[in-house]
Amino acid sequence: MRLLRSYILRLHLVPLGLGFGVVTFILVMDVLFDYLDLMVNRGVAPGIVLQLFVLSLGYIVALSVPCAVLVAVLMTFGRLSQDNEITALRASGVHLGSILAGPLAAATLLALGLVAFNNYVLPESNHAFANLLIDIGRMRPTVKLQEGTFVTDFPGYNLLVQSVNGRTNEMRGVTIYQLNAGAPPTTILARRGWLSYTPDGRTAVLTLKDGEIHEIPAEEGGARHYRRLVFKTHIINIPGAGAILERTVRNSRSDRELSARSLLDQRDSLQIQYARIREIRRQHWLQMQVPPDAARVIELDPPSWPARMARAWKVWRGGEDHLSEINRRWPALAADAELWTLERDAYRKRIASLSVEIHKKFSLPAACVVFVLLGAPIGMRVRRAGPAVAFLSVVFFLFYWLCLIGGEELANRLLLPPWLSMWLPNLVLGGMGLDWTLRACDVSLPWARRRRLPSRRGLTPSEAPAAA
Repeated sequence: MRLLRSYILRLHLVPLGLGFGVVTFILVMDVLFDYLDLMVNRGVAPGIVLQLFVLSLGYIVALSVPCAVLVAVLMTFGRLSQDNEITALRASGVHLGSILAGPLAAATLLALGLVAFNNYVLPESNHAFANLLIDIGRMRPTVKLQEGTFVTDFPGYNLLVQSVNGRTNEMRGVTIYQLNAGAPPTTILARRGWLSYTPDGRTAVLTLKDGEIHEIPAEEGGARHYRRLVFKTHIINIPGAGAILERTVRNSRSDRELSARSLLDQRDSLQIQYARIREIRRQHWLQMQVPPDAARVIELDPPSWPARMARAWKVWRGGEDHLSEINRRWPALAADAELWTLERDAYRKRIASLSVEIHKKFSLPAACVVFVLLGAPIGMRVRRAGPAVAFLSVVFFLFYWLCLIGGEELANRLLLPPWLSMWLPNLVLGGMGLDWTLRACDVSLPWARRRRLPSRRGLTPSEAPAAA
């Protein structure tokens, strides 16, 4: 049995590497052209683009590994079935459960390694990726500029450009709105311009050529004037522009740049703040002597997720939501109820988003084990391991991915608990895989009739030894 398990595990190695490479390549194609644009059109050095590309592979690896496991299991057991090795093992009295023990153990170890990767490697790679983007933006400032889109990163200024040359940092068709407190904004138009930074990186320098300045100065003696200036060269220094952008990214981390422990700490802190605000709001309602029916409709204590889904279904069918009911029955409470609803939902959505990221770090690795349970019994029934494996891998992985994306959206909308939204595809596919695996291993199931897998000659597993 030790040789048999070692043989089956060795059969998984080549399909695992092949599946990992193919899936990674497919996912990389989505962003590959963006990196080529940085190098070809924006003038960023190839080494820096390569480093940016490597750092962006973290999340792709977290998705590719479970799918590669599914491809490897389907191809391995499909080959065993095609070569009649499954039939020979059954005829020799080998229980299929003992064959699956090796792949399940290997998938469990791989899942544990992926959990460590998601908690320690992936957050740091995401953080380094964000920092490198800022370095690229400072080295080639026009990388951050989008043609035909207003840029509001500079304090006190809104910038719009018609075209950008990434190699020379030259901008054409420049429109700048300088915001003035208590007065209309000043409009600056220029045919050409360049964006750069001072050596310390704290001040942005806009050098404009061949343009006009249109402004309406502050009123003097009740009279308002219009001023138009024509210039050949105009330089605008924006202090603090570089420092603000750098400080925002380097000293703070997004949800995907945090480990599970850090996410848990943030979630616990938010829950404490939310409980404190709820108690303050509760005392406020008591002082106002709000009727019990109104307090129930205002929903100081939010309903459970089945009640929220029922309410969303009612509103979708044209029913009245709770704010409309309050406005109709208790108009004096409408403003307070709307303010509390916005504040409550903001806290709960933020808590839900943190919980989603926490569960995602563990649900994705668990898919490795789920795909072994799902792929092994299917592979035993597949006679040709080529097109069938590719088709089944794409179908199941698309289903898993769509459930993951849809579950995250439902959790962010507070329609599903975060744990259920992230673990639902594992529960569905895992339940199906466990049922099919037990049937393939001839285990009696209390919820279904006992079914046997036919051999190549139409013999049941119990008849195969006698025929042999």
